[in-house]
Amino acid sequence: MSSSSVSAISGAHYRALIHNVNMPVIVHKSDDHVVDVNRAFADLLGYSLPEARGLGPRQFVHPSLIEEHDRGHTQLINGEQLGLSADVDLVRKDGGVIRVKVNKSVARHNAETVVMTVVEGVARQG
Repeated sequence: MSSSSVSAISGAHYRALIHNVNMPVIVHKSDDHVVDVNRAFADLLGYSLPEARGLGPRQFVHPSLIEEHDRGHTQLINGEQLGLSADVDLVRKDGGVIRVKVNKSVARHNAETVVMTVVEGVARQG
């Protein structure tokens, strides 16, 4: 099997894993550009799937937590941490705020670095 075939299969498996899990998941590059997001994540924030794919963390992380988000993101990207867990306030499309527990992990492949955030549960809706 050629390496391009393996990459295509790996990409397909990766997408299936992200889209078939019932937990909200978003994957973005080191520059915060969204690589992928699943339906559960879009539903959690009240967006359609295409809308959610166009979001970046600055559009849904509560403004009071942006600096903390940036610090953690930098630690992951720079390899200071392999993963992070935190309680985070997210802003829904309708303006409502929800507190969620997130787990973030980083993966590197060739020159690309991506961060995957999995939302484990909603702690509070407001």
